[in-house]
Amino acid sequence: MCRDISFHSEITIIKKDFKDILLSPNPAHYPTDMVHVTCEVLPTYPIVVNRKALALANMSWGVVNTWIDDPRERQLQRSNMVNARSERIIGDKKSYWYRIRQNRCLIPTTGIYEHQEVKGFKNKIPYLIGLEGRKQFYVPALYQVSQEVDQYTGDLQNIATFTMITRAANDKMKWIHNSGENKHRMPLFLTPEMEQAWVLDDLGDDDMDEFFHFEMPSDAIAHHPVYSIRSRKPKPEGIIADAYYDWGKKLPIYGHDAPPEEQTSLF
Repeated sequence: MCRDISFHSEITIIKKDFKDILLSPNPAHYPTDMVHVTCEVLPTYPIVVNRKALALANMSWGVVNTWIDDPRERQLQRSNMVNARSERIIGDKKSYWYRIRQNRCLIPTTGIYEHQEVKGFKNKIPYLIGLEGRKQFYVPALYQVSQEVDQYTGDLQNIATFTMITRAANDKMKWIHNSGENKHRMPLFLTPEMEQAWVLDDLGDDDMDEFFHFEMPSDAIAHHPVYSIRSRKPKPEGIIADAYYDWGKKLPIYGHDAPPEEQTSLF
C-alpha cells in the first residue's frame, strides 16, 4: 500500500488546477515541509474537498472508524485505515469504505514513494513516483468527519480524517512495488479530467466503479530512485528526500532483466 507521499511545491499552485477553490488567507494555516510525509505519524495534510464549496482543508491521514465505541481504540486503529482498496468501496457493502463512499476528496501531491526489493541490496530501494508531464497531480481519497474525545482534556472535538484509494498495480508499479504483504498495489492514479470529476461531479455507484477500473498506463508513470526515506539516521548534508539519488551499484531498469551499464534519472 502507499504510505509515503510528497508535495514539493507552493500551496497556491493548486489554484491553477482548481480556480474556484477556497484557500485560507493565512498560508501558515497549512502544514509546511511536505517533501516527505508518512502516514505512520497520522499527519495533518491539505486536502481538496467539496462540502457546499470547493476548499483546501487540513485533514489527518488515517480515517477514524466510528463503528468502534472505545475512543482510545478508535485512534489506535487509524493506522489500519490509511489506505482504502478500490475493490471494496463499491464491491463490499459490509466494508467501512462503502459507508463513506460519497465522501470524496483529493490528495494534492508532486509524487508518492514506493520501495523495490533489488537483488544485491540489503535494504529495499525507495523510488519517487510521479505522472509524466505533470508537476503536481491529485490522488483520489475518501474522508470522514467525526466527533472525538480529546485524550488529554476530555473535550469533544470534530476531526476530519482521510484515506488514500489504491488499486491493483499496472506493470511498472508491479515491477517497483514487488515485495511485502501488500505488494503489487498502487494509488488510483487518474487523468486531470477524472480528478476534477471526482470532487466536482455528482457520481453514483456505477460512475465511481468506472473510476476504480481505470488503470494508468505504465508509460505514464515517471520514477527515479531516492535516498532512504525510512532510515532513522540523519540524511547527509545536501540530500533532499525527493531528489534523484545514485546508489552506486547498478540498479535494474524497467523493461530490462539486467541492470544497465549507466544509470540516469528517469523523472
